[in-house]
Amino acid sequence: MKIENINLDNIKVVVFDFDDTLAIHNDKNYSIHRRESEEKRLGYYLNAYKNSDTFYEDIEPCIRSEVLYDFIKDLRNKDIKMYCLSGMKFSFHLKAKQNFVNKHYGNDIEVISASTQELKLDGVKIIQRLNSCNLEEILFIDDRQDVVELLNANGITAILVNDIVL
Repeated sequence: MKIENINLDNIKVVVFDFDDTLAIHNDKNYSIHRRESEEKRLGYYLNAYKNSDTFYEDIEPCIRSEVLYDFIKDLRNKDIKMYCLSGMKFSFHLKAKQNFVNKHYGNDIEVISASTQELKLDGVKIIQRLNSCNLEEILFIDDRQDVVELLNANGITAILVNDIVL
């Protein structure tokens, strides 16, 4: 499904993934590199926690998605609520993710974590209840095909970030 096939007038909430969706990693193999040793793995989370203001600029450099930045401006004009639901093993880098989103997209997108990609389904259902809307009124944007397929199979409109062309 592509964004042009979605009527945003019927959408009340948009949920974004973080990694390689809102935050495009310079190191495309970042998740492999941080697991190369215990020291790298522990150091990654420690640095994210201690340096949450600059982690995604200096330590794990990321850039914002210009397509999503423009899309988010349209969502704000339509008064559509936004969240970021990120799959994370630990919450040690939750503040770093929130700081990146605030700096690059604005302060109105709350970052929430799910411990697995599969739990994003439950996360969206909780967001649905928080916003008193139907699942059909939620749009989820992710870079992972498996997450998009899982959400679509459960009545949630989900698309790949690469399917957004403005």
